[in-house]
Amino acid sequence: MALRFCLVLALFGSVDASLRGKLHAAAGTMSAEQLRETVLQEVMAALGSGNRVTEQRLKVIEDAARPSFEAMPKNEFGNLEDAAARYVLHRLFVQRHAMYIKGLEASGMDWKNMSTSEVLQDHVPSFVLSLFEDRLKGQGLGLHELTVLAATLEHLIHDEAVARLSVVYQAHNVSQQDRVDERVMQELIDTYMTIFLVGRQDITASSVADERAAVVESYPGWHDTQKFTMQVRSSVVAAQAADAEFSPGNLSFRAATAVVEEIGERYGRWQDSECRDLKSLLTKIEHAGTGRVLLKDFYGSALNGNWQFSESVNYLRELGALDESDPANPAVLIPNYVNSQSNCVASSSVYSVCCINECEALLGHLERRVAAPEASPEQIVSLVSELPSATVPAPRTLPDSLKSRINEVASHHDGKVPLHGRLFAQWLHHAYPRECPFPHVAGKTIPMTADEWMQVRGQSVSATKNEMERIVEKSTAVAASKFEMTWTADEELLASSKKPASGGMSFLRYVGFLLAAFCAVMAFGGDAWKKLSVARRHNTLLPCVHKQHAC
Repeated sequence: MALRFCLVLALFGSVDASLRGKLHAAAGTMSAEQLRETVLQEVMAALGSGNRVTEQRLKVIEDAARPSFEAMPKNEFGNLEDAAARYVLHRLFVQRHAMYIKGLEASGMDWKNMSTSEVLQDHVPSFVLSLFEDRLKGQGLGLHELTVLAATLEHLIHDEAVARLSVVYQAHNVSQQDRVDERVMQELIDTYMTIFLVGRQDITASSVADERAAVVESYPGWHDTQKFTMQVRSSVVAAQAADAEFSPGNLSFRAATAVVEEIGERYGRWQDSECRDLKSLLTKIEHAGTGRVLLKDFYGSALNGNWQFSESVNYLRELGALDESDPANPAVLIPNYVNSQSNCVASSSVYSVCCINECEALLGHLERRVAAPEASPEQIVSLVSELPSATVPAPRTLPDSLKSRINEVASHHDGKVPLHGRLFAQWLHHAYPRECPFPHVAGKTIPMTADEWMQVRGQSVSATKNEMERIVEKSTAVAASKFEMTWTADEELLASSKKPASGGMSFLRYVGFLLAAFCAVMAFGGDAWKKLSVARRHNTLLPCVHKQHAC
């Protein structure tokens, strides 16, 4: 399957000049809609979408993406530009799979300033570039094109899982043509989860035992993870009982593939229970209902045994988890901390498993109700007054401070409130202080995982015991009003009507790079993976990643 997909990419790359010339010529006589349909037919054929199952899957994806798509600002063609497309796809994958696709950050990225853009543009296969970017003449992505692109990414994730499973079979000296019983199947799955948790794609027969032992020793949640995978395996096998390849004592490679794919589908939401436990611990020491934990209390908890609350001030600051609006009394922002990259627990080349941002479900509800890019402040107040969260009951009467601020936001935009701007995100943070992260101004934070931080900064992510004690001892009492409405007037809109600069790396080019990287891995194996995989996780940092021990 993987090689077939890569051959499709190669095919489109080899005939790109010819096809582009034909379509450019045709563009003079075809309407925009006809041109769009011609492009989509080619892409759908390349993805093997002629079968009924794929068409049904595309419809499911399209229905899931529609509310966010309809609520986003459109360009003059009624389509989404790069940043908006990134954002909608991010929301889609979190909603469908609890996956955070690398490069689809919710706050967007300034691709124009990527230092690697000049290099990457010369090595991207023409599949995505030509069939979406060039042939749609820069018109942006409509809902259907966005759906096809999402299906392409899902296909990439599927092939990556198969590739990882193939490596596991080889490491256990099991042929893909062999049939295995459930005991052996679970051994294979355990190894699969080992390399998935530490963010690797390679493992050898000689290292299987050591890698497994390291995970069991360093990750306290391993046994619960093992139970989870056993339950998934049993449910998948039972659901396919009529298929001979899923016979409990005679399981095929296809059956194993179905199991690991289902594990990938469920793992993010299952693992999120750890995030909710983390949030619960923080709310117990929260400062006066502000969605913040005073740094002195944060470190005080660490000194009393909660070592997961031991990040250094510098690391918290770059994560965007530190509120320093009162320099004398810094505080940890609960939703920013829970949703930070320090709490991502597994990583592939395409996606990470991180805590699910509860605010996105709240925003999704508003998008469905408003069904437009902006709303009046009165409509926002009415909807939010009736919208509960995990910690905020409803119905409720919003305080005057929130009503005043939402009117202030509207005053910046001719009386309307853009749903996808920084000011509204800031307002949502104060409406739901434990669920919605405080949106820092772009460039003010540099989020990194624990291992990235140590590699880049050359510093430990943890504060020393002396540093924590010093902050605890020097702190004084703080009034709740200090944090009631931390506010800055900087606005940043996710989407604008301006055309992106041509010199930068567009989102579609980024996806093209992902596809190129994956195909290189399929063709050249582990060495290529080591060169192409960005921000790989390391098994020596697994305790830090899972927040169970100090780093």
